[in-house]
Amino acid sequence: IDTVRHHLAILKKICRLAYKKGYAEKCHFQHFALPKQSERTPRALSRESFEKIRDVEIPAYRKSHMLARDLFLFACYTGVSYADAVSITNENLYTDDNGALWLKYRRGKNGQLSRVKLLPEAVALIEKYRDDTRPTLFPVIPYQALKWCLTSIKMKVGIKGRLSYHMGRHSFSTL
Repeated sequence: IDTVRHHLAILKKICRLAYKKGYAEKCHFQHFALPKQSERTPRALSRESFEKIRDVEIPAYRKSHMLARDLFLFACYTGVSYADAVSITNENLYTDDNGALWLKYRRGKNGQLSRVKLLPEAVALIEKYRDDTRPTLFPVIPYQALKWCLTSIKMKVGIKGRLSYHMGRHSFSTL
């Protein structure tokens, strides 16, 4: 329904613009009310599912699975989106007057400045992947590969339903 609503909103806007510009003699859909957008509660992990993912043993030869899991955990610890997590650099890290490490970056989605105080677990993940030859803190894994690896991990630990990187971001605020 949300997809249909989205396309109807575009069609209604195009018809309204065509009428305003003089390409149409009638403003079609003028009295058509769009269906209300459905309100969805963001899905977050339970503590049990989070711990299963955190504690799963991944063989060393499955580097992409390990990276996908660690990026997902980074999202759980910081709430940082995938696009931002793979683009942050050492310049985005700073220490406050109390000695706490912070992540300060502009969100790729909207350019808003974000500041996140890093938990010790997030700092450990940054240190795990620290490589001075790479400009970013984390290696880049294509998003489709990340999704596939998360699905594989989900099946390995026995979690029902979907598992997405975005769920890690929502888990940040609930766990």
